[in-house]
Amino acid sequence: MTRHVPDHEVELYRTDDAYEVCIDLPDYDRTDIDVRWHDGRLHVSASERGQGSTHVYNRHLSLPHRIDGDAITASYSDDVLEVRLPVLEGEDPPGTRIEVE
Repeated sequence: MTRHVPDHEVELYRTDDAYEVCIDLPDYDRTDIDVRWHDGRLHVSASERGQGSTHVYNRHLSLPHRIDGDAITASYSDDVLEVRLPVLEGEDPPGTRIEVE
């Protein structure tokens, strides 16, 4: 599988059955990143502490279709976080935390 390298800090695109979000997050470890799905929004935050400073990243994305929160996947490799959000025809669950691999 070829990894997508975003041209911008955040890229969102739609496939046939899901939304794909790619976020450029250089200088973070996987354990620094928190990804959550809540109230129809994707929440991504990351914090890196080192040498007396804290670098914090926060981004919230709303999507125009209902998403299957239980089927959301996320991975982080080569400084890029990729989140796949499958489109759902039914109701959204109230909130789900997504593990970053």
